[in-house]
Amino acid sequence: MNHQEQVVLLSEQNLTPDEKKKREGLSKKYPHVAKKLANISKMEDKGEISPIIRIEKSYLCNFKCTHCSAEYYMDRHLEKVLKTKEDRAQMTLEDIKNISKQADELGLARFVITGGEPLVMRDFDAVVEAIDPNKHYVISDTNGWFLDDKRAKHIKSIGVSKVQLSLDSFIEKEHDSFRNKPHSYKKVMRAVDAALNADLNLILSTVLVAGRAKTKGFEDMCKFATDRNIGLYVSYAKPVGSATNHPEWVITKEDADIVRELEKKYKVFTHMTPSYGSFKGCITVKGIITITSTNEVTPCPYIDFSLGNLRQTPLKEVLARGMRNPWLGPHRPDCLIGEDPSFIKLHQEKTKGITHLPLPYGQGFSDEDKLF
Repeated sequence: MNHQEQVVLLSEQNLTPDEKKKREGLSKKYPHVAKKLANISKMEDKGEISPIIRIEKSYLCNFKCTHCSAEYYMDRHLEKVLKTKEDRAQMTLEDIKNISKQADELGLARFVITGGEPLVMRDFDAVVEAIDPNKHYVISDTNGWFLDDKRAKHIKSIGVSKVQLSLDSFIEKEHDSFRNKPHSYKKVMRAVDAALNADLNLILSTVLVAGRAKTKGFEDMCKFATDRNIGLYVSYAKPVGSATNHPEWVITKEDADIVRELEKKYKVFTHMTPSYGSFKGCITVKGIITITSTNEVTPCPYIDFSLGNLRQTPLKEVLARGMRNPWLGPHRPDCLIGEDPSFIKLHQEKTKGITHLPLPYGQGFSDEDKLF
């Protein structure tokens, strides 16, 4: 299949009736956003990038997940484990409004509110307003604990278009153990119904550790999502955050190959799955960036090296800096932080003993970077 054929597969005529209905609804309510989303494949055909922007305004969370990549950013870790405090300037609503404006001027279309657990944020509604649903497609991550029918309808009413629910096993005891939260599985299942009842777009998100792809439970989850017409996003475990001391969780090539086969049978995708007719490979910078609570921009949720601080450097230059970097800019078929041993080793060496992450530009990534 050539590139043009792949683009056709993603064209309007190949959308399901349900997808067409959702796209038409978005066009009526948020025409500017719909136009930008429709333009993504054209941007990428021209060699331009259109990354999803993840906003981590707060790291407050009611869970303490075994694999959490954000744990080392949280006040509870800084204060209780490292005996220090976060003294860097924190992201404000004005910062978010400025980021939204810059992103809109660049033609970027998608924002994800993440953390932490977004639905514990007291200013969640204000964050959605600052992003501005009239300019951007707004998505929220959630563990589902607080997403009941009332909350789902409310966030839909203020402009959230999609939620991404975390489900780490289709076996209740395993999920609750992984999340270190009894009854969390039941809350996720309730949240699935609440999101669908509120007419929110919904995807499930699951973390894949080594060997899990081979289990019946994992395929059962794939089938469950597909039977309910829900996409299942599979995130590979990375040796960062709470999982820093668990290199054995990193997936093997066999695991990745199994997932690729499951993609052919079910509504399953990973960060490596082609989208908008584009085969980006590793999506660092090209397909995603994360903005931390201190306005540092990282090229991926799992890489603790900054490309610049948005209070000091415009978003356009930060993205250009990322694309110039030899680790990030060139096409690569593997996941940089999940599958490249040389980069994983470099990342672990540079972040070891660092209390306040991410490393500023020049200390992690720099203009002098070279591949080994």
